[in-house]
Amino acid sequence: MTRRFSTCAAFLAAMAVVALAAPVRSETAEDFFKGKQINLIIGYNPGGPYDIYSRLAAALLPKYIPGNPRIVPQNMPGVGSAKAANYLYNQASRDGLTIGVIGQQLPVSQALGDASVKFDMRQFNWLGRFTSGGEATLIWHTSPTKSLADAMKRETTLASTSAGSSADASPLLMNRIVGTQFKMIRGYPGITGTVLAMERGETEGAHSTLEQILFTHQDWMREKKAAVLVQYTQTRHPAFPDAPAMVEFGKTDIDRKVLGLFGSTAEIGRSMMAPPEIPAERLALLRRAFDTMLADPAFRQEVEKRNLEFGPMSGAELQKLITDSLTISPDVIKHAIAMSRE
Repeated sequence: MTRRFSTCAAFLAAMAVVALAAPVRSETAEDFFKGKQINLIIGYNPGGPYDIYSRLAAALLPKYIPGNPRIVPQNMPGVGSAKAANYLYNQASRDGLTIGVIGQQLPVSQALGDASVKFDMRQFNWLGRFTSGGEATLIWHTSPTKSLADAMKRETTLASTSAGSSADASPLLMNRIVGTQFKMIRGYPGITGTVLAMERGETEGAHSTLEQILFTHQDWMREKKAAVLVQYTQTRHPAFPDAPAMVEFGKTDIDRKVLGLFGSTAEIGRSMMAPPEIPAERLALLRRAFDTMLADPAFRQEVEKRNLEFGPMSGAELQKLITDSLTISPDVIKHAIAMSRE
């Protein structure tokens, strides 16, 4: 009996040694995403360009992620998407199961020390860009203002979203540096809301994206119902060669740098990101999936079907662009603050 017990004990001990010696298989990024749900936080109301790109990605991106996780879009509008950015930076999970789409103007908000900013754009993990995001002041045909020269002579009402948003900050910057007399009427829900306010006659003009003008309101341009007064970009869009870019109005070197800072936000455009400190392997997987989705002809067909612009950029390139945009001299920041606030 003792001998049998000793033999059994020896066998179990040997098996324990084998088990301890066997390599433990760690969970890969591919394993992690299988059967999971990824929450996609959208910093804007439904219906606008950020929301449209986000929901397209929510529908198509899962098939490019190993394990085919479900992506659930959730709108979190507020303070020009700073509410969503604060959530993603300070509260969202950092395991790869939360991603987001936030405003291209937020690096400028951060640089200017906006009180709503509780995040560092450089610390987010950028997955990639759908397209650049040129924006503009659009004026309705019933307004006496027909040009920027007119806007310098008379007060022109523009529909805006909230203080700190690009819909608000860019026209105010034009007031200070160029001498326009734009009066901001705040509180409209997203760019879609500002355009509707203009169309209803509540304001003379609105803040719009160039893509919205090109693809959603082509009839306005064709029938001369609306006109682009100024583009908030560094260069003129080929479709609007007669509408000046904001950087063309700098009278001094520091004015030109400030206008260039604001115009650079168009390069960040409609981009997707994730919170800080995501495990490197999962971040790399998400970036590969994003790139693969954009390279798929099927995705391009969907973009064309929905009349969207397409100008992709990799996550690594975008990360560098955002870091570079926040490398600004204190003098430029000081001047930008003085010029962009009421």
